[in-house]
Amino acid sequence: LSQVNGSFYDPTISLTYLALIVITLGSEPWYALLAAAGLGIVPTYISSGNITYYLELVFGISAVLISLGGVPRMPQAIRLFLDRVGRCRSATGAILPSTPFEPEARPLVQEPAGSRQSRPAGDILDVHSLSVSFGGLVALDRVCLQVPAGRITGLIGPNGAGKTTCLNAVSGFIRCPLGTILLGGKDISHASPARRARLGLGRSFQQVQLCDSLTVEANVGLGREASLAGANLANQIFAGRAERAEVQARVAQAMELCGITALKGSYAGNLTTGQRRLVELARCLAGSFRLLLLDEPSSGLDSNETSRFGTILKNVVAEQGVGIALVEHDMSLVMDICSYIYVLDFGKLIFEGTPAEVTASQVVQTAYLGGSAELNTAKLQGRAGRLL
Repeated sequence: LSQVNGSFYDPTISLTYLALIVITLGSEPWYALLAAAGLGIVPTYISSGNITYYLELVFGISAVLISLGGVPRMPQAIRLFLDRVGRCRSATGAILPSTPFEPEARPLVQEPAGSRQSRPAGDILDVHSLSVSFGGLVALDRVCLQVPAGRITGLIGPNGAGKTTCLNAVSGFIRCPLGTILLGGKDISHASPARRARLGLGRSFQQVQLCDSLTVEANVGLGREASLAGANLANQIFAGRAERAEVQARVAQAMELCGITALKGSYAGNLTTGQRRLVELARCLAGSFRLLLLDEPSSGLDSNETSRFGTILKNVVAEQGVGIALVEHDMSLVMDICSYIYVLDFGKLIFEGTPAEVTASQVVQTAYLGGSAELNTAKLQGRAGRLL
């Protein structure tokens, strides 16, 4: 814990909050919620690059109107609707349109967890003719691959080959005008990243994405809590007893599988790189994902940590039957745990096959190492270090 002082508050943010209070609060408590929605909720759920500009435009227009005519009152129809949603009622059950909002003492009625949980659409990921361009640069050129459940599928290639771009496109962080992405036979090519996650597609990143101020247990729990909450805002705020029990059970199982149960009370910011990687993996396992996209999970790990991580991945596949797409530079890890491998170079799929077939391929050797076939084969068969 640290002491709160003036350095915690940026002057610009403080002025923004003050302006929002003056402009939107007025005499109605709902204005505060509308201001919070514009400042935090809308930018979170609408990922369009122009949303910030639109909100700034609305803010500016509101400021001008306030300066000319004072604080406007909320239209009666909108106020009645918001009061109805907020369940602001009298003792007789009638809606009170003009009284301040007071939350009811009784908790909101929760749907059974099973009725809200989005089940995976299927056990195989099919990517057909996926193409991605950044201006004149073709990052992916008609890439096709499959990632079935119950298997670790490798995606390798030199730096700049398009591996991370492929994962970003499949998980929805890059829009793909060309190509088709099927999850269990369902077309998710135009689905949002959150929608793809709810259908069972999990993802990790090159840089570990953890909440450093939360404990390991809390970080791992986010994986299951997110899938239970889904897209319903109320579910993201309130949770039933059955849901909390389910989260605790899944968290305990995931931490035990990754061997980090002893760290559950530690803060994520105090962990080593290897431990943070395991926490990130446990968070994915705690969710309802059937297919995981892992982007260089051994980055920053030493040889012993990498070997342990690979063993954990194999155990995860064996015990839970999940499918894993592994983007990795460490050829030792790839050859040891992957059943099938796709090789990218300059955005094109140049080879696919088993580890033995990839090792013997002259095309792969040339893409990675150049030089003579004999030397390249010896290097690959020796699984030499990290091939960049």
